[in-house]
Amino acid sequence: MKRTAQTQEPPAGYHHAVCLSTLLVVLCSSVGLPADAPASTKKPAKPASAVYLARVPLPLVGESDERFITSINKQLEIISDDQTRPTLVLEFRVPESAAGDTGQFERAMALARYLTGAKFRRVRTVAYLPGSVEGHAVLPVLACEEIMIAPNAELGAAGRGETVIDATMRSAYGEIAGRSGTIPIPVVMGMLDAALTVTEVQLVGGGVRYATGTELDTLRKDAKVWKERTIIPAGELGKFTGRQLRLEFGFASHLVADRKQLAEALGVVAESIVDIGAATTTWVPMRVDVHGRITDRLVDESIRAIQRGIQKRHVNLIFISIDSPGGAAEPANRLLNALAHFDPAKVRTVSFVVGRALSVAAPIALLCDETYVAPAAKLGSPGDAFLDAAVVRDLTESLRAAAAAKGRDWSLPVAMVDPKLEVYRYRRAGTGEIRYFCAAQLATQKDPDLWQRDAAVQTANGITAAEAKRLRLARDVADNLAAVAMRYHIDTPLKTERPNTLISSIERLAMQPWFARTLLFIAFFALISEASAPGLGVAGFISGVCFLLFFWSQFLSGTAGWLEVLLFGGGLVCLGLEVFVIPGFGIFGVGGIIMVLTSIVLASQTFIIPRNAYQIDQLPNSLASMLTACGGVIAALWILRRILPDAPILRRLMLNPPDTEEIEAVEKLVDWSHLEGKPGVTVTQLTPSGKAQFGDEIIDVISDATLVPRGTRVIATEVHGNHVLVEPLDER
Repeated sequence: MKRTAQTQEPPAGYHHAVCLSTLLVVLCSSVGLPADAPASTKKPAKPASAVYLARVPLPLVGESDERFITSINKQLEIISDDQTRPTLVLEFRVPESAAGDTGQFERAMALARYLTGAKFRRVRTVAYLPGSVEGHAVLPVLACEEIMIAPNAELGAAGRGETVIDATMRSAYGEIAGRSGTIPIPVVMGMLDAALTVTEVQLVGGGVRYATGTELDTLRKDAKVWKERTIIPAGELGKFTGRQLRLEFGFASHLVADRKQLAEALGVVAESIVDIGAATTTWVPMRVDVHGRITDRLVDESIRAIQRGIQKRHVNLIFISIDSPGGAAEPANRLLNALAHFDPAKVRTVSFVVGRALSVAAPIALLCDETYVAPAAKLGSPGDAFLDAAVVRDLTESLRAAAAAKGRDWSLPVAMVDPKLEVYRYRRAGTGEIRYFCAAQLATQKDPDLWQRDAAVQTANGITAAEAKRLRLARDVADNLAAVAMRYHIDTPLKTERPNTLISSIERLAMQPWFARTLLFIAFFALISEASAPGLGVAGFISGVCFLLFFWSQFLSGTAGWLEVLLFGGGLVCLGLEVFVIPGFGIFGVGGIIMVLTSIVLASQTFIIPRNAYQIDQLPNSLASMLTACGGVIAALWILRRILPDAPILRRLMLNPPDTEEIEAVEKLVDWSHLEGKPGVTVTQLTPSGKAQFGDEIIDVISDATLVPRGTRVIATEVHGNHVLVEPLDER
């Protein structure tokens, strides 16, 4: 912008004033105040009891102002009328798609009059400009009590796009500028009308005045002008950067580059600002459930559902229902980044912790735009997966980036996944502002020495809902998700976005612990039943299907992998070798049983050896699965012996034990009495039964010793029909 300066000779006493100014600069430097601070510097306001932020829908066209006013009225109903005056921050951000649209004067005027009306006498209004604002959107900015603007953002050119500036417009801009007093009326008129020349006048008696036309001539005529300069020349619309508004003129109260600096300027922490969103927006909500362990599959489905909702239904409000013991770090990190980097001006994310948000699930909840918790909720503490140092380090970097995107402090979210991180409560000297830092984040503050350390925050065992609210990690405690939705005036039930209702219902059933245990019981019951019958039949088929469904359900839950499947398959192979290939029962049989039971335990949990309190608590549930399998074996054996043989139909599924007459008939057909007293050699290990060779005959024998190795010379000591009792010759 071009600027010209016109000066006059300094009045008497000028040099004394210069000396006094120099002394004031020295005094300001001694107390840490900037020497170049403008004369109209405002003292930081005391923090309000509550700070609300609403995004003004730009450009102001159609009925956008009416919807905005309706929504703000609803918010005013719940804002308490306390002595400190709640603060309403209005964010003026022009979307890229609307760049160049100046908006409608009538809509801007209606909103500006509303903001300067009687309802806002008990509310402090602050205009927050993260980017440039031009056209008639300048009018509601002027209606606010304070302006906080980014250093490079520009405000002005209110009359851009208007061919004629009529009396109505002049009157409206003058009226609003006069009510708020944020920017002087002549400067505002220079923003509206390019025909005006606006001059900054330093008066002889002290003070600064901005004047145009005849008013400037009057000041000159009365000899009140000491120094003057043109700040808006004729032919240009007035437009000023944030730095000019704050440092040169003092029209803006603070320079703020992001929401974190906005919170600092307001004297609060970013987490305490209640973001009520784009108040004119008609909310199109959706619900995403993050229930159970966080796995790649769960995260992939959640992200796809969100993308479908945004693309097909234009969803702009996402509720995340969380009840998770944690899970894998990598998929949790992907979901965190997907949610944390949504532009809140377009898509708003709200999390609700139903029960648990342990380990890596906690940051997902905490880094949404708003977080609510159920009364019995728990956040943080070690979860079902052990996070080593490398994983924690990678998560910390991601969490710091996500927190920066949201303008949040990152120490407490990181402490949710890193119990070793020490976080303290800090109080800022002079302002009393409370924040929570670890040593690393404290060191990044511009003035770390001003922060006084207080008590440590204990996060190793997680935090409760009340603690989350006290630490400002959660906005509030709510009974259920419907109560959270009502805060956005949504009274219809929230439906979970699912690709296929039938498939989703089956998968939810499969992920229930009782369902997996039931499958194990049936599988082992059918397996024992199959082993009691010749060949392969219905029982064997049922057993195989149940085992497949069991491992499928555990894959869905994120607890099973290929290791468990290989252990189970290897265990069955070892048992088959022991039964059908290697006579007796030795290392293959014992090893096979151990492998099968181990695979079941590991498939029911995400860890091998418990390393934290949560994993220790989960271990009994995993052992319960193994006991269920053993119960199926025992039940099958008992039913097969006691009930099945007498059942009219089921008795055909198994071989019936021979009765006494059949046993005697078999014994008459097979008689080994001629072998009594004859020597032989064992061809298998006797444990105590096995096989031995007598001459050319190999028969089943029983040893009265505990174990007889293969190749041992034995002698038949007693023979009863087809039962041959032997003992080693070395013992005689």
